[in-house]
Amino acid sequence: MTVQVVRPAGAGHETLWVSFAAAAVLALAAVVVGVRAQPQAAAALAPHQIDARTQLNAAEQGVHADLLVAAEEIAALHESDQTAPGVEQLRGMGLPPFSQGPETRARGGHEWRLRAQAHELVYIGRSAAPELAASFLLRVPTDGAAHAHGGEVEIWLKREGGANGEGGDGGDRAAAAWPEALDDPALVRQGWRQVVTRYDAGVTRKDASH
Repeated sequence: MTVQVVRPAGAGHETLWVSFAAAAVLALAAVVVGVRAQPQAAAALAPHQIDARTQLNAAEQGVHADLLVAAEEIAALHESDQTAPGVEQLRGMGLPPFSQGPETRARGGHEWRLRAQAHELVYIGRSAAPELAASFLLRVPTDGAAHAHGGEVEIWLKREGGANGEGGDGGDRAAAAWPEALDDPALVRQGWRQVVTRYDAGVTRKDASH
């Protein structure tokens, strides 16, 4: 008995076109996935900004992390007490980097001062060891802070020729460390730089200003 297989007319062409169509779909999908997977081009830092992840040394990263945590506690204290938490109060709570101890000294042993503004609290820490860490400035928004720097916590620093070999204008150290004015242009003129954190596209689409 002989069995003969009869194929539909044009079956080979149909199979070829189906293969082409499938390949095209796969290629298009690969392009779309590739485009979405590419990290967004990181926004270029402004001249007065510094990247928290790549341009701070270990001591400075520690102070920066402490300030981010402290900012939340300061905001909560201000909301509950309706008054600015003083440096002595924060030190008494053992809140880094305002607390005293070996770890604080290893990160620059900053001397802190509070300067309350209309819609924000500003804590300025002068480094006792510029070769270890820069001086820092923390802005914590308060009531009505939507009009002050977008209502975001900000962290600035100023190097004085010590940490990472940056900064330093050869001027008087105390005058440089304690800024006379706290608006952005004044800080920039005095050599302060805003610390920002730039994430990859897979983490977030926004740069975080600290």
